[in-house]
Amino acid sequence: MNNFLDNKALFIDFDSTFVKVETIDELAKLSLKNDSNLDIKVKMISDITSQAMSGKLDFPSALDKRLSILSLTKSDIIKVNKQISALISDSIQDNIEIIKSISSSIWILSGGFTEVIHPIVSKFGIKEDRILANTFTYNHDIITGCNKSNDLFKKNGKVKAIKQLNLKKDIIMIGDGYTDYEVYKNGVAKTFICYTENISRKNVIAESPHIANNFNEVLNIIKKIS
Repeated sequence: MNNFLDNKALFIDFDSTFVKVETIDELAKLSLKNDSNLDIKVKMISDITSQAMSGKLDFPSALDKRLSILSLTKSDIIKVNKQISALISDSIQDNIEIIKSISSSIWILSGGFTEVIHPIVSKFGIKEDRILANTFTYNHDIITGCNKSNDLFKKNGKVKAIKQLNLKKDIIMIGDGYTDYEVYKNGVAKTFICYTENISRKNVIAESPHIANNFNEVLNIIKKIS
């Protein structure tokens, strides 16, 4: 199974790609459930997410705005992990054994949070040092924000994070959002596969050299890339 990945590195987005949902939207629903303005705040966060994923708002601004609306604790992270573990993309879950077998060629690249991502992708054989994502900052059990020195917090963060690795392999970026496409647009990835199993963003699809509706199609595309 690894032969078709010789000299290739797969970088897979997490939110709306590896899983069906946007982590921060799920955190909003959870942490704001007793808030009298729940519906308004959840919609605000979803709208900001949509603007960022469509390339209409830079990622650092979007993340800062969303976190400022929330009041999160460590227990919220534990709870959301349980929820999201049941929301893994269907074709990703169906291919768990294949993903385990190629996990040494996989990185998770996400504007989300390592604390949420690791417990989920570890079941697929993906180790924590293969996760490039944001991390929370804390004051005891209260989440105060995220580490702003992290490349993934910065503009073109996914591009910067991959460059830091200095890999001598052909990089294939797989994701649903504009920040994923930017990796290819900036010449860091050999190609980009727009992943549409959970959501289709027209402006991203229009720019994409490849489109996959599920992980089986991703594998077929990769096998054809020389």
